[in-house]
Amino acid sequence: MDSFSLQPGIGQPESQKLTSESGKVAEGLSRRLLLAGLALLPAGLPAAGTAVDPAFALIAEKRAADAAHLEAISYTDTYSVRDGSETAMAAWDAQAAVCHYVHQVDWKLARTVPTTLAGVAAVLRLANEVEDAGDEWPDTDAIGSEGWHYRLRTSMAQAIEIIIRKGAA
Repeated sequence: MDSFSLQPGIGQPESQKLTSESGKVAEGLSRRLLLAGLALLPAGLPAAGTAVDPAFALIAEKRAADAAHLEAISYTDTYSVRDGSETAMAAWDAQAAVCHYVHQVDWKLARTVPTTLAGVAAVLRLANEVEDAGDEWPDTDAIGSEGWHYRLRTSMAQAIEIIIRKGAA
């Protein structure tokens, strides 16, 4: 049995044609890739009632999404596009869905305003880490407010300004 068995997508009734069998890109993550990503989340979460900077959860989500994407790429690499089998097409559909999810997380990371200086620093370090690894962010060649880096800088500046105002109060 193949370790990447065909199964309905999350929220898809069993009676429908499987997402992996359709000609369009699957929406969301498969249960398998979602569980693989969740396994990468940090085990120790802050105690209830403590203020949590949303930046840290997004960084964990980004790392999990990237790991799931690499797994999907690895699986897809075992098949040829010319193969045309259902398994090969399902692998390509899953890779496309995970890639789309990674871009959603990337934009969420760029648009989220950290609530602590540690969160700002962690996001900026992650941005450099991704680029040092030779990876790219979405729309990095866009100039102005449409670009990912522009949006990231705007969010980080806003976070620092809010933190400064809170310190002055």
